[in-house]
Amino acid sequence: MSTNVPEQTVRNGSVHQSSPPEPSVPTAPAFDIPESPPAAETTIYRDPKTVIRIRPTASASDELCLTMYHHMTAETKQLTPAQTSNWREESVDASPNTINALPDALSDRYVAAVEELIDSFGLSIMRPSTGYGVCHRRHDTVGKHGIVSFRTRLG
Repeated sequence: MSTNVPEQTVRNGSVHQSSPPEPSVPTAPAFDIPESPPAAETTIYRDPKTVIRIRPTASASDELCLTMYHHMTAETKQLTPAQTSNWREESVDASPNTINALPDALSDRYVAAVEELIDSFGLSIMRPSTGYGVCHRRHDTVGKHGIVSFRTRLG
């Protein structure tokens, strides 16, 4: 029992009940979604290892491309992309990895971005045909870690 609380107060049940403190870190990522579809590439999320951007597609003004760029880590260095850029020759499965191959926190962040864009602009996923996104490209020579990108087309 604490020396700061009299024993009688505790026995009578008059100890103040309070809810636990609010977490200092938000549970859901905050995306900076513009009010209307952007005319140029726009960053909607950034942290030290991840950048998520949206841009209009070259083929149609009513379509958006969502791309996430992430520093390669031990969890992401084995991902198979749909396209390669200076990728070392390795024996890999030829089909690109989906967003489900990412660590849960990263996958959840990307899915949340896709869902928020769908809700904000009344869009649907055009590509990939199933799921939320595919590993688009690996850039092994960019920066000291390399970068892997995931992409989803919305329309």
